[in-house]
Amino acid sequence: MRAAPLRPLLLLLLLGPRLPATGLAEPPAVVLAVLARNAAHSLPHYLGALERLDYPRARLTLWCATDHNVDNTTEMLQEWLAAVGNDYAAVVWRPEGEPRPYPDEEGPKHWTRERHQFLMELRQEALTFARDAGADYILFADTDNILTNNQTLRLLVEQGLPVVAPMLDSQTYYSNFWCGITPQGYYRRTAEYFPTKNRQRRGCFRVPMVHSTFLVSLRAEGAAQLAFHPPHPNYTWPFDDIIVFAFSCQAAGVPVHVCNEHRYGYMNVPVKSHQQLEDERVNFVHLILEALVDGPPMWASAHVSRPPKRPTTMGFDEVFVISLARRPDRRERMLSSLWEMEISGRVVDAVDGRALNSSVLRSLGVDLLPGYQDPYSGRSLTKGEVGCFLSHHAIWEEPKCVCVSFYSVVPRPLNRRTHDVHFTFAELISCSFHTCKSFGKCVFLAMLGARVSPTPPARPPLGRKAQEAQWLPGAWPRSWCSRTTCASRATSRGVWRG
Repeated sequence: MRAAPLRPLLLLLLLGPRLPATGLAEPPAVVLAVLARNAAHSLPHYLGALERLDYPRARLTLWCATDHNVDNTTEMLQEWLAAVGNDYAAVVWRPEGEPRPYPDEEGPKHWTRERHQFLMELRQEALTFARDAGADYILFADTDNILTNNQTLRLLVEQGLPVVAPMLDSQTYYSNFWCGITPQGYYRRTAEYFPTKNRQRRGCFRVPMVHSTFLVSLRAEGAAQLAFHPPHPNYTWPFDDIIVFAFSCQAAGVPVHVCNEHRYGYMNVPVKSHQQLEDERVNFVHLILEALVDGPPMWASAHVSRPPKRPTTMGFDEVFVISLARRPDRRERMLSSLWEMEISGRVVDAVDGRALNSSVLRSLGVDLLPGYQDPYSGRSLTKGEVGCFLSHHAIWEEPKCVCVSFYSVVPRPLNRRTHDVHFTFAELISCSFHTCKSFGKCVFLAMLGARVSPTPPARPPLGRKAQEAQWLPGAWPRSWCSRTTCASRATSRGVWRG
C-alpha cells in the first residue's frame, strides 16, 4: 500500500524560486531537512541545536515535514517556525492532517513497510526540493540527534566529501554508521568499529553506510543519481530507508564517510518496536544526562513551549544533595541532572577533606581502625574519603529515619550504644538495611564492597533467619535490600552525593 499523495506545500518564506548562487565570499547554500514524528520529548533540544549552528541563516533553508503524530510535535514545530522562520532563506512547511496510524501498526515505535516507504518518499521529496532550489548541500538530521557542537555544519562542509556523517555519541556503543555490511544488506561486525566509535583512531573514514544525521553534497560527481525512493532497480536488500540510500551510494559509486575528529553531538538509542513513547522519553533524559557529563550540554530552544517540570522528592520527605562548595561546576551539573529527572533536592555543603587534619579529626572523635588498609588499593584512607564520610554522617544524625542512595560511605560505628558494630569507610555497591531500634533510626545503605569489623552478626538486625541472607564477603546481606522495612518510620530522606 502506497502512502497518501503529498499535500501541497505551504511556503512560509521563500526568497525566490532558487537559492542565490554561491559567491566567492559566501558559504554554500544548505537545506536542513527536518522530518519529525512523535518527537515532542526531543524536539526542543533538537531545534535549540539548529538555532545555535554557527552558519549564516541566510544560506540555510528549512524543509520541515511532520506526520502521524499522537503528541504535540506539529504544534511545537509551528511555534518554532513562527518565531525564527523569517531568519532563514526559505522555509517549507509540509504538515500532515489528522493523526492516523499506519495499517498493521502495533504502536508508535513499530516500523511497518508502509512507514518505511512513507519516510523514503519524504526524504526523496526533500532531496528533490534541494536540487531544484539550487542548494549545494542537504543535511538530514533525525529529531533525536542533537548537534551540540555548533561548528558541525561548517566542519562537514569543509571536508568536501560527497556523503559525510558526524559520528554521534549515545548511551551505548550505538552510533550513526556501519563499518561493515553483508552481501544481503545487513549489519556486519568489523574490527574497525569499536576503535572508530571510541576515537582510538581519529579522522574521516570510508564506510558502507551512514544514517540518521549526514550531509550530502549535491554537486559531487554521481550525486544526481542518489535517491531514497524508488529504490534502485537492482535493489534486493531490506526495505529500509537507510539501507536503500546506502545501496544507492554504492550503485552510483559515491563514497560515504564518517568523521570522528570532534565531538559533534548525541543520538538517542532506538527503543524496541513494542515499546512506547514514554520509554523513548526516558531514554532521551538519560542522553541529556550523558551530555551534562561529557559536554557540551544540550540546551532547549527558548522558542518552544515545554511541559512544566514538577520536581518531587520521590516519596521521601527530603532529598539531600551533598556537594563541595568549592566545586560549583559539579554542583550545577548535579542540580541540572536532578531537574531533568524532576527530583527536588536540598543542597548541603560537603565536609572538605582538604581542610581536615589530625587535630580536627580528633576533635570530632574520628579515628581509623588499627591496621586498616583499603581492600582495593592497599592504602590508608585519603582526606577526601574521610570528608565524604563526615558529610554523610552529619546528615544521618539529623533525621529519625534516613534513606541513603546512589553512592556514599559507611559510618564507623553506626551507633556504638546498640550493636557495637564498627564499619570501615567504603564506597557503596549493594544495598542493605540496618535498624537502631532504640532510636527508631532506619538507615538504607547502598554498599560498594563494604566490610564489617568484627564479623557480621549471625542474624540480620530485624530477626530474619540467617539462611535467608545471601551473604557477600565482608558485607551486609543483599537480601535485606528488597525484603526489609523500617521498624519505626517517622520520616524518610534520600541522600545524593554530587
